[in-house]
Amino acid sequence: MTRTERCTTLQDLAHIVAATNTANGWSDDFTIAQIPERIALIHSEVSEASRERNRRKRARELGDVQIRTLHLCELIDPGRIGWFVMRCSCLPDRRPLLPVRLFLRATRPIQDLYLHTIISAALEIYRKTGHNEFCGLLLDKLLDLIDRVNLLLLAELPAGTTPTDLILEINSVNATRGHRHGDCGADPLAPSAVAAVRLHLPRRVRPAGRPDPARPRR
Repeated sequence: MTRTERCTTLQDLAHIVAATNTANGWSDDFTIAQIPERIALIHSEVSEASRERNRRKRARELGDVQIRTLHLCELIDPGRIGWFVMRCSCLPDRRPLLPVRLFLRATRPIQDLYLHTIISAALEIYRKTGHNEFCGLLLDKLLDLIDRVNLLLLAELPAGTTPTDLILEINSVNATRGHRHGDCGADPLAPSAVAAVRLHLPRRVRPAGRPDPARPRR
């Protein structure tokens, strides 16, 4: 990992993640009305992290939380994270002292519950704030989530690996997965596609003694 990659700003990181997710179809036809659905996906990633006891696997799931959160920030208002540059220009990469790391690991359920609390607060902002006002408030709350997850990552990751390293690694893997809907250029009305659909159509049930309306009369 080069020094340039280690100094990737939070805004640059969001751009990188959003570009990959857009190429994979995760930005298709996004509207503000889909924000609750995207927040639910973040909630799901936190839940997956909660089930992991292995530090490496848990860090990976927390990295997915960061990926989804950064992408949502870019979907809501592209480039807006840069306005918060004075608050957090780059993700902190200095590990807490060992007693703090041990405490964060020992209290994982409590830490994850706090993450869910932040996510719920973000959803409430969407529900109760007017469209002209909620973008900045929602982004600020999502940055709270990013900050907290970053702290947990610093407690889980091995020495020498930063949260930014992990996010870039996950993003590189995601870039190889292709479009979420497979071959998005395939013709949905091609004969093979139609045949595949017909195989999954339920058979009609015709009452005994009643002629089949699809069969021509003689």
